[in-house]
Amino acid sequence: MSTTDSWPPNDKSERQKLLAQLAQLYFVDGESKVAIGKQTNLSRFQVAALLQEAQDTGIVRIEIAIPDNDQDAQLAHALGIDQVITVGSGPWSADRHTLARETARVFMDQVHPGDVLGISWSRTLQLVTRELPPLPHNQVIQLAGALNNEDSQAAPRLLADLTCQSAWPLWAPLIVENAPALMKSPEIAQTLDRANHLDVALIAIGSWSPDLSTVWNRVSPEVAEQARAAGAVAEISGHLLAADGTPVTSPVESMVVAASVKQIRDARTTVAAAFDAGRAAAVQAAARAGLIDVLVCDEPLRQALAGLVDHPEPTPASAG
Repeated sequence: MSTTDSWPPNDKSERQKLLAQLAQLYFVDGESKVAIGKQTNLSRFQVAALLQEAQDTGIVRIEIAIPDNDQDAQLAHALGIDQVITVGSGPWSADRHTLARETARVFMDQVHPGDVLGISWSRTLQLVTRELPPLPHNQVIQLAGALNNEDSQAAPRLLADLTCQSAWPLWAPLIVENAPALMKSPEIAQTLDRANHLDVALIAIGSWSPDLSTVWNRVSPEVAEQARAAGAVAEISGHLLAADGTPVTSPVESMVVAASVKQIRDARTTVAAAFDAGRAAAVQAAARAGLIDVLVCDEPLRQALAGLVDHPEPTPASAG
């Protein structure tokens, strides 16, 4: 190295090599920052800054492996699904962003090159899409129309920030006055037709109540109460389910622009995200409907579900 060369180097390739070397020494070999500085002719403050740069740029990725949770496994067995993954524990309840990050990780664990992926719409799933890595070998289909939320007046675009082989957005609101007519339009029909070939689906689970479903407040109070009186406890992509997992007949169904329950159920794997203890009955209904293979939830919801499955009541719905 000549006296005119900068140290640490500014050249991108050389700097990345240095960052990797420092990371190896510190995170793998267990060397102190002072010892690393002596080996590399850097101050310990420079070493600290460069180690942080290695994390910020993705050269170092720290993963915390939480020990297998017997309670999660027991709950999955009781619900009749493959896996439950609880985010947060004890007094630290997971927020929506934390749940979204873990959901993105779990979703990617199910994805193979060439898979056709379907993502429904919800506020949480909007966050999940921003956490997903590039998917250059996958088609991604939007499974439900979108709704504006209190955080933004702009039209939500679920797949806008996603890099993939091809994206099939659903150019419609989730709730309209005459959904069957709108779903005949070519732009919407071709997207929903592709949902017949899903490999991995990602859904969110809402409870049919004013505070735990974005759809409830988009229909009239009379229609919402009529659906509840008909037995609705769960809302998935706008579709309503009774406690035993069977579809609920109500005017809401004619207002929903989304892939069908059958299309979601027919996916090889469905990952469901849900949080809040108030959604326990809704999650149980979705499991009985065959709409969950892997559930990502927070601790309060897991505890509420554990209480429910100890006292089973309805008979599971047929998956046919």
